[in-house]
Amino acid sequence: MLASAALALASLLPAQPAAAPKFEIKDGDRIVWIGNTLVEREQRYGYWETALHAAFPDKQFTLRNLGWSGDTVHAEARGRFDFDKPDACLKQLVSLTLELKPTVIFVSYGTNESFEGEEGLPKFEKGLEKLLDALKPANARVVLFTPLPVEKSASLPDPTVRNKQLAAYQKATQIVADNRGLMVADVFREFSNIRHPGPLTENGVHLAPEGYRLYAASFVRLLNRSPALHWDRLEALRVAIIAKNELFFHRWRPQNETYLFGFRKHEQGKNGKEIAEFDPLVAKAEEEIEKIRKTLTK
Repeated sequence: MLASAALALASLLPAQPAAAPKFEIKDGDRIVWIGNTLVEREQRYGYWETALHAAFPDKQFTLRNLGWSGDTVHAEARGRFDFDKPDACLKQLVSLTLELKPTVIFVSYGTNESFEGEEGLPKFEKGLEKLLDALKPANARVVLFTPLPVEKSASLPDPTVRNKQLAAYQKATQIVADNRGLMVADVFREFSNIRHPGPLTENGVHLAPEGYRLYAASFVRLLNRSPALHWDRLEALRVAIIAKNELFFHRWRPQNETYLFGFRKHEQGKNGKEIAEFDPLVAKAEEEIEKIRKTLTK
């Protein structure tokens, strides 16, 4: 009787979210990182990918940065001439991501959405859910990243109110992840507790190089890895990663894209074939990264 009652009671309780899997990189993984300004600017520095190689030194993988400054989970900042088509930019983001056949997707949003405050939370959560649903065909392992807090500085306005807004979006990101059994790298909490002698941002918001380096150490730790990041020893690898990032950026975001592929392609469309010529250059850059990576495991 007691056992039957216990089973009956358990059936009435809400289902518990699936536990987030432990993060691992596997040989041959293709990582795609999508997000806003924070993500786009990182390609200039290469610290994040370098840190992942240090955290998983025996694994061969690639990483592609699809960050876009000012972007949101709705891909609003990616508009060219499609502002009258609300879903066009999101479809473009999803299409670009899926074309890379990712096995791992890092998702970093929430900063720009947070300006809408508490009222914007349902829209953000719904948008994040919609984006994650659209990315399901990749069958990739997904990690969500919370937004960063605004850095406190004597030369800048008090960030208390802003950080309360950002904390609400941090929590919303965690809720979505918990409901889906996804891993979260809570960089908001991590950076809120950091004590550092110098500034980590240029203006309280955008990370300076030292901020990107510290972010790299933080997020690999949040992924349950604690490698010794000897940056001097890793510098050659980081330089090679930056070179690859630049080539890939020109591959997927070419200048004068409207003339090459858009409604003005009748003027310069014949030159569009040159964009694919970046592919062997990117592949060669990956070979250089792999060659350097192998020296680090000896």
